[in-house]
Amino acid sequence: MNLELNDDQQLLLDTVDSAVGRDYPTGGRAAATSSVLGWNARVWTTLVELGLTGLTIDEDHGGVGAGPAELYATLEALGRHAAAEPLLDAVALPGWLIAALGQPDQLTGLLGPLAAGDAVVAVAHAEPTHAWDTAPTTAITTREDGVVTISGVKAPVLHADQATSYLVTGTDANSSMRVALVEAGADGITRADGRTGDWTHASQVTFSDTPATLLGDADSDAVAAVRDAFARARIAATAEAVGLMESGLALTVDYLKNRRQFGVPLSTFQALVHRAADLYATVELARSMALHATALAEYAGSAQRADVDLTQVADDAFVYVGDAAIAVAEEIIQLHGGIGMTYESEVGHHAARLVGLTTNHGGLAAARRRAVASDAVLRSPSALVNNADPAVVAERDVVGV
Repeated sequence: MNLELNDDQQLLLDTVDSAVGRDYPTGGRAAATSSVLGWNARVWTTLVELGLTGLTIDEDHGGVGAGPAELYATLEALGRHAAAEPLLDAVALPGWLIAALGQPDQLTGLLGPLAAGDAVVAVAHAEPTHAWDTAPTTAITTREDGVVTISGVKAPVLHADQATSYLVTGTDANSSMRVALVEAGADGITRADGRTGDWTHASQVTFSDTPATLLGDADSDAVAAVRDAFARARIAATAEAVGLMESGLALTVDYLKNRRQFGVPLSTFQALVHRAADLYATVELARSMALHATALAEYAGSAQRADVDLTQVADDAFVYVGDAAIAVAEEIIQLHGGIGMTYESEVGHHAARLVGLTTNHGGLAAARRRAVASDAVLRSPSALVNNADPAVVAERDVVGV
């Protein structure tokens, strides 16, 4: 398997890298997350103008209809600058849920504004003191007059302070999981805003008999849709992690070349050079794992192959890349010394975001629990699904293969 982006995907990565880099100088993430918006408004406008808010949305609804490989290229570029724009969590993730569950009129009314960059949709699934993979305790009630209401507490809800609407998971009277759309200005919403460990804006949102609209009907498989959407999100998050690790390593190497001690650059000390070399190997192995998962996600989506367990693929990649992200975050801080711990340090923001990514979409703990509960740990991985079938090999044309 050739785990490289093809020419078009590499061009997309370079274009986004250049466009975002203009508005993310040193201290860019600190300034963006400290703003009321929580991200850089100019960069968001740039992403909209490039059509990236519609990247994963079908052309029928105003999007581009691109796949996981193009999303990988975009998010790796954003990661290189530790960019705070919520392209994954507030556009791609809700877009996948809406596309999987929405009725035709809901698809038209919801996906168009997402693709145009006019809507920010916060996905509210996590609940305090409640395990990620268990049925949500938030109650979805349908009254006799047909009005749907939601009651419960969700936290953390990323970017809830700027959301135009929420997608809320809950359990109905039949103990079935459902997903409902709640307008941000609806009655019965109480929000306590804060920030995560990487300074991303997040909130605790309390719903009290809040009016809502259900996505899909009673026969819709919300469990499968939610599981699939978060699996795709975990795979996509590995791309941002790779970009963060790559630029964090570059910042560290530059620091070792320029910081002097005992009258010589730190890069003259062999032990530090070896540690930097180990970091490079860690980053490249993580990149290969992220691209492998992206290739399988593209393959599963384009060929509709039932032999790809997307959740397993996502968990494998998320755990591997997440462990690498934590290791890289710790090491780049160590190699910078005390300055790396400061809020003013660029590398400190990269490290914080790397660790923060490992807690999103259920986090590493939930991914490990799923792996232990499955039989995946008893099977050896394959570099290529059905690699003995020439027809399948010829059918694949993703991520440079």
